[in-house]
Amino acid sequence: MTRILVATDIHMPSPYLATMLEGIKQVKPDALIISGDLSVDGKLGDIEKLFIKLKKANQKMRVITVLGNHDLWIHERDIDSISKIERINKLSEKYNVELLDTINRVELGDYDVVGNVGWYDYSFAPGYTDFDYENCNPYGFSKEYIKSNCIYLNTTRGCSCPSWHNDCIYTKLESRSFAKINKEKIEGNMRGRRTIIVTHHAPLKDFMKEHSFFNAYDGQDLSNIIFNSNKKIVYYIYGHLHENSVAPKMTINGITFINAYTFQFKLKDYIQNALLNL
Repeated sequence: MTRILVATDIHMPSPYLATMLEGIKQVKPDALIISGDLSVDGKLGDIEKLFIKLKKANQKMRVITVLGNHDLWIHERDIDSISKIERINKLSEKYNVELLDTINRVELGDYDVVGNVGWYDYSFAPGYTDFDYENCNPYGFSKEYIKSNCIYLNTTRGCSCPSWHNDCIYTKLESRSFAKINKEKIEGNMRGRRTIIVTHHAPLKDFMKEHSFFNAYDGQDLSNIIFNSNKKIVYYIYGHLHENSVAPKMTINGITFINAYTFQFKLKDYIQNALLNL
C-alpha cells in the first residue's frame, strides 16, 4: 500500500504549514502531492524554505507538486512567467522535488501522476469582453491604471476600480494559449494506467459555490478528459478555490476530487481527509 498526503495553496510563509508538517510526521506518507501555490507572491526564497521544511519533516517522502498562479508572479529577475517555471524547476531539482510542470508524469506505485498548473481560459465567466478579461476587472479600468493608481501608491485614495484579479498585474503570459497547452499536455501524458491528475486550477465550472466575473480566473473545462472512461482517472487533486469549492472532497462517476485547502486548518481533519491509501 502507498500512503499519500495531499496539500494545496500553502502560500509560504504559511499559517497552515505547522499542521501539514505535523501531519507528515504522524502519517509518515510515502509521498506528498501539492496542487500549487507554494508561495504567496512567487518569491523563490519562500519556495526554497518550503522544500527545506518538507524534506526535514520526512527525508524519505517523495514530494510531487505543480505550480500555482501565485508561483508564476514575476519579480525583477524574471523575464516572464513561462521562463520562471524553469527557474523553479532548477530549485526543485536541488531538493529532489518532482515538478510536474516540467516532467509531466511520474509513477507512484501502480498509478501515474499527471499534471501541471492548469490555468484558465476565461470560460468559467462568459459574456464579458476581452478587455475585461485581459485587464482582470469588469469595470472598464486598464491594468496600467490599476498599477499606477491602485497598486504602487501608499494610498488607494486615487483608485476608482472597485476590485481586480492580481494575475493581470503580476504574471506575464497569454492565458488562453497557456491553458490550452497545459490541457493538451495532461491528455498527452496519460497512457491508460490508473491515473491521478493534479492541477492548481479547477477542472469543472460546477465546483464553485459563488459565481461572478472573477470565476474567469478559476480554471478551464477538462470534462472531456476527466469523464473519458479510457483514461482510468481515479483521483483529481486541485486547489485555487480555497473555501469556494462546493465540497472539498467528492466523488463523481467513480472519480474522487479533492481540494485539501480547508482540511489544512486542523490536524485531525487533515489526517482524516487528506490521506490517500493506494
